[in-house]
Amino acid sequence: MLPNRLPHYVFIRLAIWALQAVAPASAVYCLISGLGYGFLPRPLELLAFAEALFYFCISIPRQRVLDSSRPQAVQRSRRERQALFERCWSNIPDHETFLNVWFRGATVDQIHRDDLKDFLAWGFLYQTEASAADDGELETYVRQVEHTLGVTFPPGRGLCRASQVSTDPLRFRHKPLFFYLLAVGTDDLMTYVTARRMGLRHHRLPLRHFFTVFPFRPHTLLTRHTSPSHRMSYWYRPHVSTTRLPVLFIHGIGVGMRTYTGFFRDFMQADEVGDDGQTGIIAIEIMPISMRITKRMPPRAELLAGILKILQHHGWDRFAIMGHSYGTIIATHILQHLKDTGRVGPMLLVDPVTISIHWGDIPYNFLYRSPRKASEWQLHYFASTDMCVAHSLTRRFDWSENVLWKDDMKGRAVMVALASEDIILDPIAVHDYLNDEELEPRSYRADDLAIEGRHQHRASGLDIVWFDGANHAEMFDSAKGWKPLVTILQKYCRMLN
Repeated sequence: MLPNRLPHYVFIRLAIWALQAVAPASAVYCLISGLGYGFLPRPLELLAFAEALFYFCISIPRQRVLDSSRPQAVQRSRRERQALFERCWSNIPDHETFLNVWFRGATVDQIHRDDLKDFLAWGFLYQTEASAADDGELETYVRQVEHTLGVTFPPGRGLCRASQVSTDPLRFRHKPLFFYLLAVGTDDLMTYVTARRMGLRHHRLPLRHFFTVFPFRPHTLLTRHTSPSHRMSYWYRPHVSTTRLPVLFIHGIGVGMRTYTGFFRDFMQADEVGDDGQTGIIAIEIMPISMRITKRMPPRAELLAGILKILQHHGWDRFAIMGHSYGTIIATHILQHLKDTGRVGPMLLVDPVTISIHWGDIPYNFLYRSPRKASEWQLHYFASTDMCVAHSLTRRFDWSENVLWKDDMKGRAVMVALASEDIILDPIAVHDYLNDEELEPRSYRADDLAIEGRHQHRASGLDIVWFDGANHAEMFDSAKGWKPLVTILQKYCRMLN
């Protein structure tokens, strides 16, 4: 993330303005040129035509298709919905703040009864508006909310409407063709070269799916390894050690693996390669959240099936998981799916949006907030309003399937890394929420973990690492930031039994 200083604010605003000006300027120039008044050199003229075609023939149609898609409902009985409501309501630290955030700043006394029913109908019944047929069930939930808050909601509807993440209109911001080709494409190539030099193997998509990801990735054709999943490519380091666990890594929203190459380099260098051999790595590439124009995010079941197929392909029976940001949600899916099998070992969750996704602050900060700071503008243009990212976080996003509950963490080794200046989640609220004696929590400052022996790993229990002065994902910006994570992951890999 950019530092929140004036020079960086000016830079990001100018950069976004310039990128947004490309498409309209290209369209105007094409019109002028068609009238016989073209004045640009031939190469720039061709670029202007390409940008206009890309905007009108690819970007706009694709945005309309994504916006018109509908979320998939999870079928639950009334008893299951009641249990989900009670579980959710009991895992909210501040109920007034919860309603205030979901209703975009409205206070409890401004919310009317039917406003709340509409919100609950969306959250538990996949409806945009409460129906008379479900009024009895919704009334039960409303009374429980009233009992907790000590209020009575007035009848009817008021002026407040809650956010309905999966059905609200999507907000897109066009990015020019040259941004995809030069910025994203070049970054992808450099990441590929760096990862190959580090000793990671790339397992590409099958050839028949080559054109499903844009910018195209011709460099990936240099590898002879093909992913067993037709939806996911990944990076792989063979697992040889018999005394350590391999690592399954899942990245967050951004440009993919580039953010993490420095971390992996240091992790691999710190790996105790001896007679026992090296620690294996599988780093999944999730293209819909990597600034690509590609297929829609697969549903949870399909995503899980693809990851399990990759693990089976390499014979991984048990493994440690490390997830960052959105990757912690997929890590949660894996844990909940394999929880009783004993296959999931220790978990390292960095910027764990999965813990508090139901509180409402994360959807608000990512999708609805009007940006003010430099880092917020960076997040807004390059992530929140990216067409595939926005679709993945709305039409393909079911909050009820993406929460890591406290019960999921009991009896296992879990490390949570929080950044004190995070602009997406509330780190203080998450820290206080996790300070539950049933989770056996221990807290560390990231700087203290550099001291030898400061952290003692254990078979179960929650460890919380606090990164002072860091924003979301900034622990991966420098060796000082990721060194504590390398140390923890190395120790977790030694927890074979």
